[in-house]
Amino acid sequence: MRIFALLLAVHILAYTPLPTRAEQPSEPTEAAAPVSRARTCRESIPNTSTEEFSKKCIALAGPLAAMRGGTLVLRMDNGDRKNFKNKDETGAMEGGGYGYGLADFYPSMHIFVVADFGVDDRDVIAVDGRTGRTLDFGYAIPHFSPLGNWALTIEYDVDGVTESDFAILDVRGKKPIKIWASKTSKKRLPAKAKFAAWVNDRAISFTSSGQKSVFLFQADNGAWDISTTTPSN
Repeated sequence: MRIFALLLAVHILAYTPLPTRAEQPSEPTEAAAPVSRARTCRESIPNTSTEEFSKKCIALAGPLAAMRGGTLVLRMDNGDRKNFKNKDETGAMEGGGYGYGLADFYPSMHIFVVADFGVDDRDVIAVDGRTGRTLDFGYAIPHFSPLGNWALTIEYDVDGVTESDFAILDVRGKKPIKIWASKTSKKRLPAKAKFAAWVNDRAISFTSSGQKSVFLFQADNGAWDISTTTPSN
């Protein structure tokens, strides 16, 4: 009887499918801990030169991105290609800048953040590899929420390092729509607040002086609000 029970247990274990790394949670987790997902380029690659960062980000994207000569090539999920050429008078390379490169890549959502890096500025677009849709973000590099519904953008002080102003954009349509901005919000984030992470699709954590956490979250009525305690949604 014991031998039969042991054989039965082995049989059950052998035919029980194991979860894969690609599986993502279907619902947002509690805001106390960030959702589990593959790390983006900006989360994985230390600060370095634009050229080195772009090369490492392309490597992280694997077969989905490549630099062919002076052209950044992105592969969509349906097999199509999107090409960003640094030749024929397109791309900031013609003006002395680096030109097109990857500024970020979201493996879990197949979202590419492409920047045309000039000498003193940049033009940024996001490309959804699942649909081919592109969104223009001007000079700001977006930080997408875990489900891709929202993007946080950051403005910096003249030193180019200190985070000064923040905005949340609804990116579910044909173009990003600003729905909240720290400049105009009645309730303000603490001075020198610094973006930490999206904790789920309705909450963002920031650090403030003394490394205390503060949260920007979407309330049940759809409005975004600020709290010093962990949001329950």
